[in-house]
Amino acid sequence: MTNTHNSQNRTRAASLPVSVLFITTLISTVLFTQSLHAAEEKIDHALSEFSAVYAVQKFGIKVAEANYKLRHTDTGYKFTQFTELYGLASMFADDTVSVTSIVDMVDSDLLLKKHIYIQTGREKNRDEDIKLQWDTAGGKLNGKVTGIVRSKPINHDVDKPVWDVLSFQIPLMIEANAGQKIYPYTALLKGEIDDYKFELISTETVNIEDKKYETLHLVRNDPVKNRQLRIWLLPELNNIPLIVENYRDDKLHSRVQLEKVSFGQDKKFIHVTTAESPDDDDI
Repeated sequence: MTNTHNSQNRTRAASLPVSVLFITTLISTVLFTQSLHAAEEKIDHALSEFSAVYAVQKFGIKVAEANYKLRHTDTGYKFTQFTELYGLASMFADDTVSVTSIVDMVDSDLLLKKHIYIQTGREKNRDEDIKLQWDTAGGKLNGKVTGIVRSKPINHDVDKPVWDVLSFQIPLMIEANAGQKIYPYTALLKGEIDDYKFELISTETVNIEDKKYETLHLVRNDPVKNRQLRIWLLPELNNIPLIVENYRDDKLHSRVQLEKVSFGQDKKFIHVTTAESPDDDDI
């Protein structure tokens, strides 16, 4: 009996590695199958990928160059911006600004998940590192905004989508059309929550490489600070901004203008030159 019992123990011991290998293989197979299933559930992207170069102007002179890239992810978009000084301005300073925004589709909502802002140079610390967590249980949207902004912690509870100064362009590019007049957004500015409302005031025609394009001219007013933001979008080119103008005390403070753009895997850039006075058609 003892020999039989020992034999059974040896048999079980010998079969143990086989059982472990089988379980490990089964788990790996399940995980692989789940990853394939997840890959098959990639979202449909409303916006094409693009790379764009903008001139940042002050007093009519290009003082910086901004590079924008919108890239697809499995769950949404990665939007980046890198700005550095240009021309004579680069001889007196070496400031740069790097911005990254991660936007994911959560259930049926596009939501900001991560925002990073890094500025180098002589300015005081303006860096931002913000994380957003979302809960859609019960059909209600609840979010937690946490992070460090200009060396100070922030903590906000929100119940609607929130956008930073870069990522808000994603819903705006998706939604903007000549038939919609008002575009309200909740903005995250310097760590504080604020409301943005853009109003479509006109459509205008511009010439780009000898071709006529319609633009949507939107304006956001801040009567408290006496500031105004004007944006011209190009519906035929993904609704990307053509021109962004920032006014303070009724005077032009800065202007950002598209210089060239390419879409998708196309390496060829569309080079942009526009007339100073586009033709206006009031809405």
